[in-house]
Amino acid sequence: MRLLTLLPALLLFAALPVAADALQCGEYRSADDGMALVFTTPSTGYRHNDISEPEPLWVDRSAAQTRLVMLDDGVVEPIRISADGQRIEDDGVVTYTLRQSRACTVEPSAMDGSCRAAGSHCIAQLPTASPGQAQRACGEGVGAGCSALLRQLRDGNAAAADDTGAALFERPSACREHTPGHDPQACEALTGDALAAAMQRVGERLQQEDEGTLDSPLPAAARDRLQQLCLQHRSGRFCVEVAEQQLIALEPALAVQALQVVCDAGRISACERIAPLRDLGADLRLVPAQRVPCGRYQADGGVIDRLDFGDGARGRLHDGAIHLQQNGETLVLRQLGNGNLLGMDAQTGYQRYQPVPGTAQCTPPREGRGSP
Repeated sequence: MRLLTLLPALLLFAALPVAADALQCGEYRSADDGMALVFTTPSTGYRHNDISEPEPLWVDRSAAQTRLVMLDDGVVEPIRISADGQRIEDDGVVTYTLRQSRACTVEPSAMDGSCRAAGSHCIAQLPTASPGQAQRACGEGVGAGCSALLRQLRDGNAAAADDTGAALFERPSACREHTPGHDPQACEALTGDALAAAMQRVGERLQQEDEGTLDSPLPAAARDRLQQLCLQHRSGRFCVEVAEQQLIALEPALAVQALQVVCDAGRISACERIAPLRDLGADLRLVPAQRVPCGRYQADGGVIDRLDFGDGARGRLHDGAIHLQQNGETLVLRQLGNGNLLGMDAQTGYQRYQPVPGTAQCTPPREGRGSP
């Protein structure tokens, strides 16, 4: 990136441009009142509904098409703002109408080379970001940057485990507002191409993850670092990912701690997930199962709220976990400190299953029964 030669790059703060459109600070609501866009400044705000946590966002006006940059998910969405500032169209899908205007707070400044200054182009670079870039974006409160750092640690990138110092996010000269080279139309083409390429890379990575295995736990030091980032930045999606890594590592108490952050932010589903586990105290730990349970186990809600082990012959033990065949699926469960079962797979995850009195009628296992 070409920087001004009269000032050191890391000390060069550039105020974000004043809005050139009629977007107003305040709350815009969808027609059904289910979604809201709230802008605290002309370029920052959040999206929220009544069942989830607020999603922080930036407004990127560097190209011909104005875009919302969703910081937690790493998604960039085109929007259209009406000439009078009363309506916002979310890519023609949802229309938001201004319900209540309010005074704007002070517009944040952005350091040249930061994720904030690069806007959409920062998000486009995150799928292939260096460890330094991922750390920088995460440090700026961009949850998608924290998620990129988690992926690098999970993929065994040794550099991600070290402090690699600051790294710059590049933005094409055509996208640098208030400079002689700023060209919104050229920037639009460059931005569209960069985002499309990023989406392709994300799709390829997701396919590789589906085909591979992600069940190997991260080292304790990496998980501790990610846990602290979750507690510090309190990013919803990232904290859910951290909780998943803690559960893979058989640390349910730390997984619940990470999900508590998401619950406190307002995501009802996270609160529902951890509610049955919070009162376990010292029993919120996993112990190797010594035998396959028998009878019926019940959970309070969830996708699968009942497990039928029958006489104990339908399950098997594998590395201290219980594998149960039910309705054509293999469910994975582990035993909690009090003898209850904790769901560990996509269908039963975080569910606490308790034995139903009077249903346990085990028969003595024959040789090989209940073993892999």
